[in-house]
Amino acid sequence: MKNNNKTARKYKSSAISGLLTEISPVEKLQITTRMSLAARLDDLIIARGWGKSEFAEKVNKHPSEITKWLSGTQNFTIDILSEIALALNLPVGELFAPKQIQVINKAHILITVKQVEPTIKYVTPYGDFVGDVSNYHSGNYKDAEGWSTSRIYYS
Repeated sequence: MKNNNKTARKYKSSAISGLLTEISPVEKLQITTRMSLAARLDDLIIARGWGKSEFAEKVNKHPSEITKWLSGTQNFTIDILSEIALALNLPVGELFAPKQIQVINKAHILITVKQVEPTIKYVTPYGDFVGDVSNYHSGNYKDAEGWSTSRIYYS
């Protein structure tokens, strides 16, 4: 079964922890930058509704090359970054910008209500009515057994 979740899960291992302590700060930054760039590139391609093949055509590369780029192991040259930025219609620096998350603090909702003629004839113990219900009011009450009931009263 294929897992479509693109979020990496955390995994703790003494072997991996040991290897990570041997990596210099420069190497850590290089790996983080390559992985972030690959994730950003993947987000930009998906946001445009493109697949790997379509993006590959736009940058004149083979789809397998795009797969390598998206793996996070590719060391990009400035020339390749320029081609990618041109295909995405972005400045090169925008490739390194974090994904923008849009936060909405307020929402204004406008609801238009149209008055329609009732199609149901209401019948009450006081008579029937259609249309003007301004003299009627209803309420929900609990009966002796705790059941909720609705009643319509004429005033």
